[in-house]
Amino acid sequence: MKILVTGASGFLGGALTQALLRDGEDVRVLARASSRLTHLEGLPVEIVTGTLADKESLRPAVAGVHTLYHCAGLSADWGAWDAFYQANVAGTRALLDVAEAAGVQRFLHVSTSDVYGYPPEACDETHPITDVGLPYNRSKGLGEQAVWDWHARTGLPVTVVRPASIYGPRSKDFVAEIAALLYRRQMVLLDGGRVHAGLLYIDNAVAAMRAAATSPRTVGQAYNLRDPIDITWRDYIAALAAGLQRPFPWIRLPGGVALALARGMETLHRRLRLPGRPLLTRHAVYIMIRSQGYAIDKAQRDFGLTAPVSFEEGMARTLAWLDTEEGRRMAPR
Repeated sequence: MKILVTGASGFLGGALTQALLRDGEDVRVLARASSRLTHLEGLPVEIVTGTLADKESLRPAVAGVHTLYHCAGLSADWGAWDAFYQANVAGTRALLDVAEAAGVQRFLHVSTSDVYGYPPEACDETHPITDVGLPYNRSKGLGEQAVWDWHARTGLPVTVVRPASIYGPRSKDFVAEIAALLYRRQMVLLDGGRVHAGLLYIDNAVAAMRAAATSPRTVGQAYNLRDPIDITWRDYIAALAAGLQRPFPWIRLPGGVALALARGMETLHRRLRLPGRPLLTRHAVYIMIRSQGYAIDKAQRDFGLTAPVSFEEGMARTLAWLDTEEGRRMAPR
């Protein structure tokens, strides 16, 4: 059966594509002409050039596809709203439209636990999509809502997964950026790093997505994804710092103070139209001060969510990657 993966140039989509190909699946990827696909070199993958912004380019990508994994999107804690909207909302709608017309049999949409709006207590899948005004949170919520609308209106067989904090080799957000801050001794620990980090090792994420996309029980359902372990941000950062032989963060801030600072920095950036991103953003602060330990009972029940790769093994593989040429490029020392 033909499988289409969007976002194969990225962290999650790339790992998923590699795993599918290793198992002999017939895989096609949608990629921009400018996409960096060196991690797929030498693998028997079909590449269709196109973008989510060009609906006509999507038609050859979905032709003859049985299962579609939609991993593409803009994942960042800062940026222009239009960029988030085009990538996470308009692009998702265009893909849904052509997928339904092409007769795709399974559409697995990668959402995020951020759609819950960073509630004070970690929740289960019954919590509503909540817009708290942050571009990533808002755009991913609107994109997921589009998936549910298409499912209700057309019967397109969809499954939504909401991963928490995915880490591992090639991770920018939770590995490279934190490692770079540790190297420069600029990592800030918020509220003592005491909340659940919701860690999900990349290979475990891929295994969960594949299980969810092939189970008959998951059609029309949403699932939280994280490893079934209780690891705090303090635990994770300490393990990363020790493996890199760097000191544990010395900069500590209460969560409330960090949130106020982030609001001020964001306001300053917008008003002065400063380049780059603020030193602190509300998105980054919320991730570190609100528990990411979202309930996974439903995923464990419906498709047997497990963690084939342990935290210890996941960290060992991550640290080994940080010592490669690619890892050193992404996390300069």
